[in-house]
Amino acid sequence: MLSTTQSLETGAFAQFSFRRAMKSSAADELDTFRTFPVSCLCPKPCGTVAGLDFRVRDMLHRQGVGKPRLVPEFGSMPNYFRMFGALGGLALAACFATGPAAGQEDVLRWRMNSLLYPKLFGEAGERFAETVRRLSDGSFAIEVHDRLVLDQDTFGALESGLVDAVWGSAGHHHREDPALTIFSGFPFGPDPAGFTAWMQTGGGAEALEAIYARHGMKSLYCGILPAEGGGWFVEPIESAADLEGLSMRSFGYGARVLRKVGVVPYELPAEEIRPALETGLIGAAEFSLPSIDADLGIAEVAQNLYFPGWQQPVTSLEVLMPEKTWAELSDRHKAVLETACGDTLSWTAAEATAQQVEALSAFRAAGVELHAWPDEVLLELRGAWEEVIAEETARDPLLAKAWDSYLRFKDGYGDWQLRAYAE
Repeated sequence: MLSTTQSLETGAFAQFSFRRAMKSSAADELDTFRTFPVSCLCPKPCGTVAGLDFRVRDMLHRQGVGKPRLVPEFGSMPNYFRMFGALGGLALAACFATGPAAGQEDVLRWRMNSLLYPKLFGEAGERFAETVRRLSDGSFAIEVHDRLVLDQDTFGALESGLVDAVWGSAGHHHREDPALTIFSGFPFGPDPAGFTAWMQTGGGAEALEAIYARHGMKSLYCGILPAEGGGWFVEPIESAADLEGLSMRSFGYGARVLRKVGVVPYELPAEEIRPALETGLIGAAEFSLPSIDADLGIAEVAQNLYFPGWQQPVTSLEVLMPEKTWAELSDRHKAVLETACGDTLSWTAAEATAQQVEALSAFRAAGVELHAWPDEVLLELRGAWEEVIAEETARDPLLAKAWDSYLRFKDGYGDWQLRAYAE
């Protein structure tokens, strides 16, 4: 992690970080000191940006931020992947301040920021962009940037025009609107087929549209991934009592549920999970699909993997843009985006499942113990989830409406599943 700006030559990769004291989330309301990485591919020399780090420091001093102290979040460790919003956007805008090349004016060009882990998640975004190019005969070109802007700055980056679209999942924007969280998948929710049916024909898309509308945003449902693992543990879990006081990397609704049963959840970026396990800072972690967890080396330090992944039975993918951007598209380009989303949805459903089969085979060969959650633990976790969603829906009428939509869908879908398929 760079702590000072590096001045690089034309076309080189410039990476720099900013520090600021900022207000933490409403849940904990603690002042937290964090480091914010910003990166861009500069189409021109980045020297004009190189001095920005010093201007940031001067600005912070003028605002009374001299030596801010680190205050850990409510059950979380410092997250070193926080973006310095306004000035970060300024720096990135400077990097992209170039006009179109000659002869390219008739091509619609978008910059799409990917918020997702590069393997599989990010690959789906690249595939989506390539499908758009192919279906449009080259008249619609989407350039994908990996985490150019981070999740908490997405809305601002879209509104300012720094990026045209974002590849991610609705739950990434829970800081701007907690009601979006369920549209990434939620504890004890449906499988990929059921979630897709709810989103496409069961009222899910309309519920999500209503929530995004209060922010002036429009999303398209573009992908679905299968269940995550239920968590990696240094020591086996034999009863709910083993969760009491356990430090565990977790995120979103899953972390809320775990906290209710005594776990101390920490939100950590991917590359900090293994070191935290190795040093004993945490004793367990849940991050992503088994195939992604394998890349992080988690199995080498925590060899007890539990199923099912109750906290995230699916992960949905979307392309997000301002409503005005969608409205300005031609009918043909709207159809191209929708068709490309359908193609990507099919690809993610098949490819991701195949990769998990391979991952489990590799885990067995490496001596990983694959466990089923004890029934007692799952029962307690389910009860805690019911408390969490009741609290959330009581605070937000639109979320309550979305949840009612899902429950109505679930009744019919569950009846069909029981009648149509053998156990």
